Amino acid sequence: MAYKKQYCLLAKYALALTPLFLLSCIGTSSQIKINNDGSGTITQIYRISHELQNMGKTDETAEMYPLPTGKEDLERTVERIPGLRLVSYTSRQDEKDLIINAGFAFDTPEALALLMENQQFKIDLSGKKITIHFPAGEDSEAASFKEIFLAAFTGYNFAISLTVPGMAKASWFDGSGKSVQQYPGTFSVRNSTVDFTVSMGELVYLDNPLNLEINW
Repeated sequence: MAYKKQYCLLAKYALALTPLFLLSCIGTSSQIKINNDGSGTITQIYRISHELQNMGKTDETAEMYPLPTGKEDLERTVERIPGLRLVSYTSRQDEKDLIINAGFAFDTPEALALLMENQQFKIDLSGKKITIHFPAGEDSEAASFKEIFLAAFTGYNFAISLTVPGMAKASWFDGSGKSVQQYPGTFSVRNSTVDFTVSMGELVYLDNPLNLEINW
């Protein structure tokens, strides 16, 4: 608990703080299904640490929050993105987190890409290919908080399960487009579904950018 209190002070005052850094105390799980015409559905579960909530969301810090934090935020997101609809929403709390379950329907691949970009993860869709971009980690100033940061917020993950309209094939590439065999987290391909899970800490401290390319 002391680590978490110390982290919150750092998070509130550190100039090196970025949206990806705040993702460390948020977990996301996304189930995406893409149809042949590019439409589809996405169900997302957000786990938002009470410590992050207790920091408070002010006009000065609002832009640093990497994910919507309430139904009104999600509704505003939908209003900004043509072809995106919020079809379900529930929230509850446990001892550790606020847990939000939101369901969306999208009419076009562009709507899905804009939704994910709004959450700091870039997705490109072109024909029968989708690429998920994971940027390189924090700079040296933010890296000085690494030990506290990783110890305080273990247990928060980025997870995605993507189902495409065909047999899926997936490959990893670095930022220059070179194929790589090493990547963080766990990864699997089964028939038309690709699953990837990684801790938020690993994402924030990626040494180099990575791209996950999925074809069908």
